[in-house]
Amino acid sequence: MELLIAIILISVILATVAGGYLFVYGRLLENIRVQNVHLQMDYALENIRLHCLSAVRIEDESLFTAGLDGAKDSFSFEGESDIHNITPDNSTDNTVYTYCLDESKNLVLKYSPDQKEILIDAQYSPNITFQYYEGAEPNFLTVTVTAATLEGNISKTEGLRFWFTDAVGSS
Repeated sequence: MELLIAIILISVILATVAGGYLFVYGRLLENIRVQNVHLQMDYALENIRLHCLSAVRIEDESLFTAGLDGAKDSFSFEGESDIHNITPDNSTDNTVYTYCLDESKNLVLKYSPDQKEILIDAQYSPNITFQYYEGAEPNFLTVTVTAATLEGNISKTEGLRFWFTDAVGSS
């Protein structure tokens, strides 16, 4: 009888320890996942900011109209291939960059004819919005990146200034 009680108590203790371990392990994995999405979002926003600094021409479909608020889910512009060597008078070293969601729902930077870089993985259901607000400073847009985790959506916004081109066309 005592042996049976000892076996039951040990089983309950082992089940409790295993359950606690699984709970802590699950929380640890979710914490890693949240930190990973934060890193990817920060990297995406920094990538956009750095490439937009070297923009010399905005593609027609990405231009915003003066006097009207607007939002776009992709943004294309011509910028320097080497973002650390800005040569606005020399277009031979330029590349067209496009920030958008690809067919797999990854947030990507497309450049050159067939190259792309994944900025935020599709497992986080990313979304991107480039926005212009009427009355904002000249050539100033905001970009908002949103991603999903088990705990809810995470959203980050950053302002973009264009120095060598106009992001807002005439009305």
